[in-house]
Amino acid sequence: MVSITHSGENIFRLNQILSTAQKHFALYGLEKATMREIASDLNISKGALYYYFSDKEQLYKAVVEKEQEEFIQLLTEKLSLMSDPGEMIHEYIEIRMKYFRKMLNLSRFRLQDFRSLKPLIGDTWIQFQTKEVGIIEQILNVGINQNIFFIEKPHDVAQLFLDILKGLRKNELHEKELFYLNETEYSGLVNRTFEFVKIFIKGLKHKEN
Repeated sequence: MVSITHSGENIFRLNQILSTAQKHFALYGLEKATMREIASDLNISKGALYYYFSDKEQLYKAVVEKEQEEFIQLLTEKLSLMSDPGEMIHEYIEIRMKYFRKMLNLSRFRLQDFRSLKPLIGDTWIQFQTKEVGIIEQILNVGINQNIFFIEKPHDVAQLFLDILKGLRKNELHEKELFYLNETEYSGLVNRTFEFVKIFIKGLKHKEN
C-alpha cells in the first residue's frame, strides 16, 4: 500500500482513489484502464493522482492489497461463526472462488505481460498466500481437536491443499492469451474445485467418521 504521511484528508482522498480505481479495473482491466480516466472520475488532475501513485501499476498493486485485506477480513468473520471444519473449508472455497474471479476482472492482462508485473506484486502475493496457509491450518486444527481429521503435519497439508487449488486455477488458464475466464470456464473450474475438496475432506477423516 502506498504510504501517505499527511493529514486525515489525504487518507480520505487515498480511499476515494482506491475505490474509484477498483471500479475502473473491474470494468476495463489493468491494460485498458487509464490514470487520466480515473483522475477525471475523481474530479482531480492527473498530476494530483500521480502525487499518490507514481504509475498505474503501483495503483493496481494498492488495489490488489485492498482486495486482499477485504478477503481476509470477510473470511475471518465468516469462519469465526462456524465450528464444523468441513463446512469451514467449503466456506473458504466459496469466498476464495469469488475473490479469484474478482481478481481476474481487475487484471484481464495478457499472460505474456504478467512477467513484467510479477516483480511488482510478487511480495504482495507471497504475504497473502502465507495468510491463506495460516487460515487453512487453523481450520485443519479445528478438525484435529474435534477428532474429525487425522493429520500429522497440518501446516504441510494446508500448503499442499493451496498448491493443488492453485494448480487447478493455472490449468484452466493454461495457453490462454488473456488472463480471464468466461462463464462456462469459470463454472467448470468451480465444479472441479469442489469435487477435489470433497475428496480432500474425505481423505482427512478418521475411518470412524
